[in-house]
Amino acid sequence: MHVSLYRWISGKNFLNQYAIRLDDHGAVFHIHYWGVVPKHFDNPTHKPSFFEVCYVVDGNGTYIDDGVNYPLKENVMFFSRPGILHQIKSESGLYLLYVGFELLKSQSKEKWIRRMEEAEQCPEVVKPVQYDITASSLWKSLLIQAAQPIHGFFEELLTHLAYALILSLLQTFVPYLQNDDHKTSAKTSSLLLNQ
Repeated sequence: MHVSLYRWISGKNFLNQYAIRLDDHGAVFHIHYWGVVPKHFDNPTHKPSFFEVCYVVDGNGTYIDDGVNYPLKENVMFFSRPGILHQIKSESGLYLLYVGFELLKSQSKEKWIRRMEEAEQCPEVVKPVQYDITASSLWKSLLIQAAQPIHGFFEELLTHLAYALILSLLQTFVPYLQNDDHKTSAKTSSLLLNQ
């Protein structure tokens, strides 16, 4: 069994208490759940109304997304989109980290609504990751931080790390999402350098 299991489960419990509403830069996310499960076998085919990202820490299995089978193994992430039938299968059990989330459209800026609509069309739903990829490193760090004793900045630190993780997960699967503010600032920087 993975050495971090106890800490990660403890961290998951705190995340489900403290990191359920993430509000920053015009985007408000509702987190339906944070999860850590050391032996996930089969689940029924289902169609959620929100996004879910799973990270395979260990094990082998299959992810079925809209009728397409994808092999799962250690260091793979998969992205479930709203309204798409999907299922996870494993005979030996998968060690999974997972999060379910959605953008609260009524409380978010229009650019975020457009970005999340683009994310719903994501064509690549399974990706291998390396140990040093931002999303997997942030996820592990978030769980470890959440398992620490509560201190003065506990909730603030968790919500900011959780927000960074959600953005990193979106960037992992939907790297072409346009950031209008970043493009404008890059153009401005380029113009200043050329003067």
